[in-house]
Amino acid sequence: MLAGCCNPECEVLFDYRQGRLMRFSRTLPGETSENQRVIQHFWLCGKCAGQYVFELESGISVKLKARHQDSSEETLCYFVSVA
Repeated sequence: MLAGCCNPECEVLFDYRQGRLMRFSRTLPGETSENQRVIQHFWLCGKCAGQYVFELESGISVKLKARHQDSSEETLCYFVSVA
């Protein structure tokens, strides 16, 4: 169950009526069978969904990345997980 926004700097509690809910499906490392897939859900509140996007990193982890950024800016990224 999701408790709140995946942005570690945000404290908004989960509300399915707003924001962006994403589902990622991946195969466990070392497994080749479709039966060994892991499905994870990640949610950003409405405010954070306008500022960040989820990105699947090497098919293993999910990171939170700034939606709009100047190429000269340093990238702000967070690896996120669901407890």
